[in-house]
Formats: sequence, structure tokens, C-alpha cells
Amino acid sequence: ERVTVAKLTLENFYSNLILQHEERETRQKKLEVAMEKEGLADEEKKLRRSQHARKETEFLRLKRTRLGLDDFESLKVIGRGAFGEVRLVQKKDTGHIYAMKIFIKSDILEKEQVAHIRAERDILV
Repeated sequence: ERVTVAKLTLENFYSNLILQHEERETRQKKLEVAMEKEGLADEEKKLRRSQHARKETEFLRLKRTRLGLDDFESLKVIGRGAFGEVRLVQKKDTGHIYAMKIFIKSDILEKEQVAHIRAERDILV
């Protein structure tokens, strides 16, 4: 069981890493194609590449930030389940509205459902 979970975790990690790299390359290629179509001068291309690199770095940094309950304002409980509840929340810094699933970890551990919860998380993410 533990070996299988560890193997799946590593496989997911590396497949996501490869996918993210491919997505970055695709965005870079789209930028290059768009610049060629526009017939930009070399200096303008250099400037756009620099801006693109800055945006990519910012995007990667945002992906690494850990979010918690303090980053959101709870608006309403929209559902309850065996291990917790689903709330309608608003992100404090952007104002975007999301559904947040909140689990009670002790219940999950007690009922030995950790693998199921992780599988659900992997599907949703």
C-alpha cells in the first residue's frame, strides 16, 4: 500500500513537471510565431521575450505559493459530506469566487480513506 502510494506520488509529480515544461515551451513557440507574423524588429522581439520571461517567472512563483483558509472569505456553505463541507469562498486579494472543499482530517484518518481523498484531489487538480 505505502509503496504503491509513493510510486503514484512520484509518477504524478514527474508527469506534472514534464507537462508544465511542455506548456511553457508551447507558450514560447506561440510568442515566436506571433512575433514573426508581426514582422517585429530584433530589439522589439528581445523586449517581448524579456516581458514573456518575466510573466512566466511570476506565473511559476504564484503556482508555488501555498493557499490557506486565511486567504479566503467564506460566503456560504453549499454542501456537506462524509468528511467535511463545501463552501462558496471569495479570494481576498483578487475577489474571485471559488468552491472550497474543506476536509476534517481526523475523520479521514479514522476511516482510513486517505488514498481516496488523494485520488479525488489528483483528479480535481
